[in-house]
Amino acid sequence: VEWSLERFNDGKNFTLAVDTDVLQFNQPVPRLQAIHGTDSSDWQLIFDPLDRDDFGNLTCRLTDTNLRDVYLTRFLNVISEPVVLESSTKDIEINEGDSVTLICNAQGYPAPNIEWQKADAQPLSSGHIRQVGSQLHLYQVTSRDSGIYKCLASNLVGFGSEWTLRLSVRFRPYIYCQNQVGQAPDFQVDVYMECYVYGYPPPKISWRQERSAGPSNAKYDIDISNSRKYLMEATIPEMSTCTDCILSRLTIINVEQGDLGLYYINATSSGFPSEQGRIELYGTSDCQQFITHRNNKGCKRIYSQTSSSNKIYSIFYTFHFIFFVLFIQNYLKHSIC
Repeated sequence: VEWSLERFNDGKNFTLAVDTDVLQFNQPVPRLQAIHGTDSSDWQLIFDPLDRDDFGNLTCRLTDTNLRDVYLTRFLNVISEPVVLESSTKDIEINEGDSVTLICNAQGYPAPNIEWQKADAQPLSSGHIRQVGSQLHLYQVTSRDSGIYKCLASNLVGFGSEWTLRLSVRFRPYIYCQNQVGQAPDFQVDVYMECYVYGYPPPKISWRQERSAGPSNAKYDIDISNSRKYLMEATIPEMSTCTDCILSRLTIINVEQGDLGLYYINATSSGFPSEQGRIELYGTSDCQQFITHRNNKGCKRIYSQTSSSNKIYSIFYTFHFIFFVLFIQNYLKHSIC
């Protein structure tokens, strides 16, 4: 007698025992036992303990018949909480506008129920997302469909394992910026401006300033990437704020009159057209401390050298005028006496 098992979890076939000789497959603790009584025609195969991987078709085959193949196959149900199999969909990337099907393969008895969720707790849209059995169909995906998806398997025995995968949607970059930022020039303070840059793959970001010169106010750009006067920072906000986005901040150190004007941010991503945003930096009469760099301790007016010299001369002449008045008063007093 030969015992064999066709496992359903991976589709593999195993010979478990021949007569009373058990093949343990290098298991540290034997859990199979083949029994045949001396005066009996009964053959038994004992599983102790039964494993969830034993779920499948168990076959008993007679090997000493030369006439025909004699065997008996029975379906072996293993009552267990479900487990999600490795054959389920793994991390995947698609283009915006495409459709995709996510598959969750789970094993367990009774047959498990499958539930799909999005990890950011956003409800799955009923418009272009539809679940059929263990499959989740997404039609004409958008960038909002990007994120972590979870497959939860459960049955009457309990909740089993869960499966997570990341769906990444490739889309062209776009930018949201402040329209204007105001700061007082020549106050020894900085100013920063911010833009949210969206796109996947993550776009490359650059900044430039537009200036004009000459009688015709001809426009020209200034590359600010290698200047110590500018500080460019990029951070990834929390998923509750946005997904597939970068917060780009440009800080202008010690704002001067020549720094006022238009600033442009450019985002480029492989395979997509570039995107551009614009912010205007305008001058204010008072210092805007709340948008300065964290190292700024206060707003202090910068005076030119000419103004400083005039101030010194003004103090000098005022002092001499007062001295002259006191001298005249003292002279008249003695003359009268």
